[in-house]
Amino acid sequence: MFLSLIAVALSWALFGLTFARYRRRPALHNALYALGLLFFALGVSAELLARLGGAWNPFLYRLWYFTGAMHGVTFLGLGSLALLNPKAARALLLALSPLILYGLFLVASAPLNFALLPEPYAPLGKAFPEPSLTSPRLWTIPFNLLGTLLMAGVALYTTLLFWRKNPLRAQGTALIFLAALVLASTSTLNRFGVVGLEEAGRALGVFLLYLGVALADRSVQYAGGRA
Repeated sequence: MFLSLIAVALSWALFGLTFARYRRRPALHNALYALGLLFFALGVSAELLARLGGAWNPFLYRLWYFTGAMHGVTFLGLGSLALLNPKAARALLLALSPLILYGLFLVASAPLNFALLPEPYAPLGKAFPEPSLTSPRLWTIPFNLLGTLLMAGVALYTTLLFWRKNPLRAQGTALIFLAALVLASTSTLNRFGVVGLEEAGRALGVFLLYLGVALADRSVQYAGGRA
């Protein structure tokens, strides 16, 4: 519970700092990172409220599933792509928008059965129907895979690309790469039944992410206030 509180407080604090950075320097990558951290903060907050209340309610469960389980890393991954190539990030976001809206529709409308959860507040998708094209549980896979690959892959590529030409940017993207590994590994361990590490992993991962974004953002060249 203590680690969950830290993860929630840190997530909201880092969202606030990232959003303030976007207000000062309104680049696409800052906007996407701020949106990603907002989703992250909403997801961990819904999970904590369910734990404190002893059980999920439909609103909290659907909020957690859309912002956390389905899109916990989607917009963070798009932010990493925007840091390297804003045009590609805009095009991919446009292409994904119909699927994101479809996922939102499924999360909002799919029936729930909390009796299928091993615990009333368990952060698992089993309350939704079995994975299918009309079940939200299928769509978490491609979104999480894409977000993680973008966040880790683009960060690693950018680190190698700018290691000599722009060391500050390379250091920032290296931290983003580490954040992606921490967030992905703790979530994977949780899915395989290794519990007790996810809260600490989330807190560490989001902290590394913010440090990386802050460093990388300082090195980005801006044209007319936008990149």
